[in-house]
Amino acid sequence: MLNLPEFKTESFSLVFGAASGVPSVKLSGNGDAEAVTPLDRALTQLHQKLIAASSPSVVVDLGDLYFMNSSCLKAFVAWIYKVRTTGNPYRIRLQINPRQRWQRRGLEPLQRLAPAVVFLDEIKNKDSGPSDVEGA
Repeated sequence: MLNLPEFKTESFSLVFGAASGVPSVKLSGNGDAEAVTPLDRALTQLHQKLIAASSPSVVVDLGDLYFMNSSCLKAFVAWIYKVRTTGNPYRIRLQINPRQRWQRRGLEPLQRLAPAVVFLDEIKNKDSGPSDVEGA
């Protein structure tokens, strides 16, 4: 549907698709320094495609994302700012893994940045993968 190039390394992947007809992107692995440039480029291309298609929303599946550094988070902030300041913004549904507690803590500020644009949805029954330990 989106016809955008995916990005995959041993430790990080970004794949585009559609979930029930809604454009989607799935991030997996570790969003570290190696992921920053491809993530920023992908979010820019995604934004352009969604605006051109007048898409009402996009789903971002973070269920298998185990780490995101501040530079990757900054790429999300820049993307959300572009969406928020667009004449007809689309909704961004961030699907988070409840076992990855850092996701809620780290991504709630994005929701506060643009409450009419960013929505956090907990993925139910997400049991795979390591979980972080509170206070560790």
